[in-house]
Amino acid sequence: MIISFYDNKFKGLQNNASLIVDNASYSLILRGVDLDSLTCKCEAFTENIQPTFIVVKNDRGNYIYGCLAGIPQLNSSNQTEVTGSDLKTMLKSDVLLEFPKTFTSVNKYLQYVFDEWNKQVNQNSFKCELVFERGAANIPFDNLIPSGESFVAVNVWEDVFAPYLKFYALFMTGEVDLVNKKVVFHIGASMQIPMSIRLWELGVENYGKWIADVNETQGYVLNTSTGEIFTKEEDGKEIKWILNSKNQITNNPALRDIYPIKRKIVVKETDEENKVQSLIDEAAREALELLTDSMYNENIEIEGIQADFTTRFNIIVRRGEAVYKSLPCGELHYDSAGLKKVQIGYRFTGIQFLL
Repeated sequence: MIISFYDNKFKGLQNNASLIVDNASYSLILRGVDLDSLTCKCEAFTENIQPTFIVVKNDRGNYIYGCLAGIPQLNSSNQTEVTGSDLKTMLKSDVLLEFPKTFTSVNKYLQYVFDEWNKQVNQNSFKCELVFERGAANIPFDNLIPSGESFVAVNVWEDVFAPYLKFYALFMTGEVDLVNKKVVFHIGASMQIPMSIRLWELGVENYGKWIADVNETQGYVLNTSTGEIFTKEEDGKEIKWILNSKNQITNNPALRDIYPIKRKIVVKETDEENKVQSLIDEAAREALELLTDSMYNENIEIEGIQADFTTRFNIIVRRGEAVYKSLPCGELHYDSAGLKKVQIGYRFTGIQFLL
């Protein structure tokens, strides 16, 4: 396994010099709705360079992974320590979006935001593309719908892609395309290929009901000139976003099955009457985005299986029982030999149980 460095023109630095990786140090974690991480140690490299990209290749020179480069550091053991940042970190930048606009699909909205990022942030630094894979095309809108008035400032990753990927069961990966000299972001559909996971066969016996950190959100608008407070309503009933144990978000309280209720609210303020309605919609949308952070926040780690971000893990807790719930792939852990461990669900801090 080797590491190569490239500049923003996709030109190999130091005459395409490559470093041999210390296999024992190699660690790559891929995340479909969060940020990847890459660390490894290589042979000593003392050249003064400031690369843009790192590309990992196998011993035959075939592409394995590409990311943004940290500055190579020489440690006390005379090894070069290499760290990489996910290409998706480029999207953690602010853009101005023009509203009101209407979009015929989730894909059209994500493409619009990406194009604005490309124009406002990337500014032709290098060519970037967004590609929707088969199964992730023409996705219809559900409750999470973009809205705003005039121009709205958003963080492309945190305010748009991260919540929309989770809510619409999507994932994103990045690629450094050396042949065509561009960065390509791929969006695919998660939970497409079923795989049964029988917890008793893995020695997991006490997997209980997951307790969400937040399972209800609601948006409000305070008219500071009158002291009145408003919230989004439908058929005369207040809209509260509720997360149930099947990781479904609903506004029907009859479908609630997670207790105790853990609630967060979003409050907007204005002293202009004509802005109240648009802010009600904005507050409701932000409350829904907030609740997506609690979707699929489970964590089951399994070694020795082959899976990817398209896998739907059907969890069976005990022999003879039906499927308890279905979960997406959260992380793929690689070492120098290949896929080592799979994390099911998106929780990174362990499982909470209701026993």
